[in-house]
Amino acid sequence: MSCRNHRASVASGSSQEKVGCQLWVWCGEKDGCGIPKFGECWGKAGFKAGDATPSLRAAGEGIAWTSGAVFTPAEAASVEQAEADAARKLAERRERPGNPRVFFDVEITPAPTDGRTGAALGGRIEFALYAHESPRAAENFRAMCTGEKGGQYTYKGMRFYRIIDMFIDQGGSNFVNSIWGGAFDDDPGGLELRHDRAGLLSAANSGPDTNSGHFSIVVAPAPHLDKSYTIFGEVTKGWDVMMAINKLDKFDKGRQATVVRAGCLSSCEPRPDVAAKCKTRATTKQMVQQRMMYKCVD
Repeated sequence: MSCRNHRASVASGSSQEKVGCQLWVWCGEKDGCGIPKFGECWGKAGFKAGDATPSLRAAGEGIAWTSGAVFTPAEAASVEQAEADAARKLAERRERPGNPRVFFDVEITPAPTDGRTGAALGGRIEFALYAHESPRAAENFRAMCTGEKGGQYTYKGMRFYRIIDMFIDQGGSNFVNSIWGGAFDDDPGGLELRHDRAGLLSAANSGPDTNSGHFSIVVAPAPHLDKSYTIFGEVTKGWDVMMAINKLDKFDKGRQATVVRAGCLSSCEPRPDVAAKCKTRATTKQMVQQRMMYKCVD
């Protein structure tokens, strides 16, 4: 915000005395920035000594530099309002009527040798599915949780087979591709969402319109997945279990996480109106997931 205002001020010929890019940098480690600069705090691009004092100073192993921005009251209020608006939009997406609430009961075995209990042994993860933005992916996940199709169309017994530290917990059925018997098309709304926070459900695929019963729970922001993988829900409860699964990659190799029970808590009715394939596609080719194709628009 400050930097954008600074650029606008410079472009319009206004004085930097009124609007500046108030960035500060502080040296917190002798080996990281050199003894002469250790403990120094100075500003960048318009910062004036005495304008403000950084409220956070940190030092210690691994902390070479600490930086931040100083906002005017008006800018701070604007940032707070933007954050509040973003939080409201996220809540509206999550709480929208008709969004199924589903769950996994996860068991992590064998028991840890150091005597840990709680989430280290597993527990319940609850999800809200984005039925409006991603109707296909949400309906497939809901029905695989309930097992209503019978046979192997279920997540019960599923193992999280690909776990990458501070990236994803990935799982899915090894027996069926989806409740429609094969791959289903992308949800345009879900492709437009951003992998900007932990706990999002993201459909696994091998290219455009190749979604299946496989999915990832992202445990940290993953912007490199944006526009290539459909986001169709989020974790609402059981964050500790989600992270306990993720720790298996780095700290608990030899243990595995299995869904021993799955089900639906609310808005569980099937949606026969949701089809595996797009009803409408663009009339001209567009770039989708690094491929030129007729993009799904329904």
